[in-house]
Amino acid sequence: MYDVAVVGSGVIGMSIAKALDEYGLKIAVIDRDEPGKHASYKAGGMLGAQNEFNEDGALFRMALASRSRFEALSRTFLEEHDLDIEFRQGGLIKMAADEDDIPDLESQYQFLNSHDPRVQKLSEPALDNLTQGSVVYRNLSIHIPNDGQINAWKYTRALLTSVITKGIDRFCRTEVHQISKRFDSYMLKTSAGDIHADKVIVAGGAWSGKLLETYDISPMISGVKGEVLLVEHEGLNIDQTVFMTNGCYIVPKNKNRFLIGATSYFNDFSVGVSDVGTEWLKTQATATIPVLAESRLLKKWSGVRPYTVREQPIMDELNNGLFVITGHYRNGILLSPLIGDLVADWVIKNQRPELLRPFQVTRGGVGNGM
Repeated sequence: MYDVAVVGSGVIGMSIAKALDEYGLKIAVIDRDEPGKHASYKAGGMLGAQNEFNEDGALFRMALASRSRFEALSRTFLEEHDLDIEFRQGGLIKMAADEDDIPDLESQYQFLNSHDPRVQKLSEPALDNLTQGSVVYRNLSIHIPNDGQINAWKYTRALLTSVITKGIDRFCRTEVHQISKRFDSYMLKTSAGDIHADKVIVAGGAWSGKLLETYDISPMISGVKGEVLLVEHEGLNIDQTVFMTNGCYIVPKNKNRFLIGATSYFNDFSVGVSDVGTEWLKTQATATIPVLAESRLLKKWSGVRPYTVREQPIMDELNNGLFVITGHYRNGILLSPLIGDLVADWVIKNQRPELLRPFQVTRGGVGNGM
């Protein structure tokens, strides 16, 4: 019998398990594949606490608080496990992809600048100076200096190493078929046999709804497939992530490598990168940073991000001791350290943290946490 069973071992699930371990609980982490091999592992690693928001609210405040934890977290992983998650604070440039997007970006700038005067518009000469002439000024652009990034693959590996080091039980390649309440605990019917736990946390990303069909939340959770390219260009040196309002982004990584993403295909759980998607990413990236046309393609992959109504996460206790934590869409990596601590605190104290109150399941979907 476990104190807590966590279903899903992406960055959210592993962060929760890691935080719960500090309380001396017996924990199981169950995943249908290898830990950290889905959306978390394949993400761009952007810490876009300001890039993703255009109005105040609980989720915006959580994003800022969670982003502030990564510098210390990166040092901890390096000191304890000799793993560098490549935390970088190079800032982010957000640019309108076309003229129709200018009013929305202008509105976002006004909001962000009112909270942080360091967020500034970039003139064409200012953009040229900031990026050493690498980035073409296409439309209105703003500079968000405090939005950073990490290496998503190395972050998931660091979390997994931490979970293993703590001795948390892991069930890999184990499919959960059913979760049912048995008196004051839960039984999870899995492909590896029955697992019993006092409390269960479902953090299965886009697949979470299928595990909780009896609670009528399955229609609220879907998946958005995104395709990504990894390229190399030895002559390109740029520190800032470039994010276009059409969803294309270019994230500079170590060794002169650049992550180019991401397409968005709703309700698509397929695997693989399409020719159409590859061409769109290349076209958008080279229109913004022309020298990328001369880059060498190293790798391409796809992942499925958990999506919910109004792009609001679901973080709720559906039944006594049964929690669902999912739907973080493009912000799972960013929010994971804070959510891990908040959910662990919730489980231990049996009291919902005030910050998570807006993310309850309601009849109309998810509470408004903007």
